[in-house]
Amino acid sequence: MGTRRVTALCMAVVCMLLTACTAGAPAQGEQTKQTLTLVLWDYDKTSYDRRLVEAFEQTHPDVEIQVVSYPDTYYDQKMEAFLLGDKSVDVFLSRTTASLKRMCEHGVVQELDEMVEQYGLDLADSPQLTGMRYDGKLYGVPYRKDRYVLFYNCDLFDAAGVPYPQERLTWPQLYELAKKLQSGLRQNGQYALMVLPMDIQWIASGGVWPMRYDADEAAGRIVPIMQLLLQMQQDGAAPRYADCIAKDVAQQSFELGEYAMYVGGSWYVNYLTTDQKNDKFDFRWGVMECPYWPQSELDEEPSIPTGMSICRNSENKTLAWEFIQFASGKEGASIMAEEQMQPAYQDDAVKQCYLDHFAGVFLDEAILQATEKPKQDLTNDVQEQQGILCDAFRKCMTGQMTVEQAEQYASAALRSVSA
Repeated sequence: MGTRRVTALCMAVVCMLLTACTAGAPAQGEQTKQTLTLVLWDYDKTSYDRRLVEAFEQTHPDVEIQVVSYPDTYYDQKMEAFLLGDKSVDVFLSRTTASLKRMCEHGVVQELDEMVEQYGLDLADSPQLTGMRYDGKLYGVPYRKDRYVLFYNCDLFDAAGVPYPQERLTWPQLYELAKKLQSGLRQNGQYALMVLPMDIQWIASGGVWPMRYDADEAAGRIVPIMQLLLQMQQDGAAPRYADCIAKDVAQQSFELGEYAMYVGGSWYVNYLTTDQKNDKFDFRWGVMECPYWPQSELDEEPSIPTGMSICRNSENKTLAWEFIQFASGKEGASIMAEEQMQPAYQDDAVKQCYLDHFAGVFLDEAILQATEKPKQDLTNDVQEQQGILCDAFRKCMTGQMTVEQAEQYASAALRSVSA
């Protein structure tokens, strides 16, 4: 082989090596992006979390957020397994306070009190933070604050010749309204009230508040709602609970146009607005405060927080806190209000933004006045007690127990866990 040919071959090899060494390296002056890992649920189905992520990336061009998303139904199990598997995670959302408590007990959650003191937080003085504390220490910050409300189908009210509700109803008043509606609904399969087979919904919206699970009469708190729903089923104003389970009735079943009323979470306003824009249904709708029992202490009504937390093994804790500050503060709240989600942070401007973007016929502004009173902390989470009441409720609704038997069953079970 000639000298000139060998030299050319060597030069080619050197060029290849140089190319391999420099491939993928940032160009001179180009800045490498920081990566923030965020774990949440239903990212492909909801608009508000996506908008928060996109807005944060726009104001932080040197940051890229990697999203790990799981289905809502299995989120707690999937998220907990992911975090306990020592994966690199910066921020995660807690769908339930019980799940956040378990993660605190496993020691995988970063304490946040020093972050609040050092960097500040729009919700720093809010009683809502109480529900994110474990053994007195802060482990999460709420960015959503939902409550139960009453949705109604204006077209079905019109068809039945019944006026829309103008003020908050008691449960007995809702029952009387349902009977009037049902007598005016002529098509088979139409009901005055949609029954969602989600037990905690009925326990939370149907009890006498405040619910004190350690009290002797705790099980008796679910008796009125069991009696009322059984009567509505008997009258035909609501479908059979067992049929709802068999048909896997979900919140978006309301959009079928077969139900005049539905008690559900305020987060469903976002789904209704989105689905209406996408022409998935065409009836007019309104939103009122949830029905209540006359003897309830209304200022003790439960709110449903969704919190953001930082993993203890995060290598980007300061950046993670910056994202939580953004999402839970005024900037994030404005985005959430536009998306018809109730943010934890609310001022007059945020509330007005929510009202301006409402797509229904009527909105009771009182749904934005959820209680700010302190709730119990994670240390005293009562999910086990709630599960007992839900189990008793379901057994009664499906005919396995009478109301009296369900109350006795729940009372004995509550005593056993309190012993």
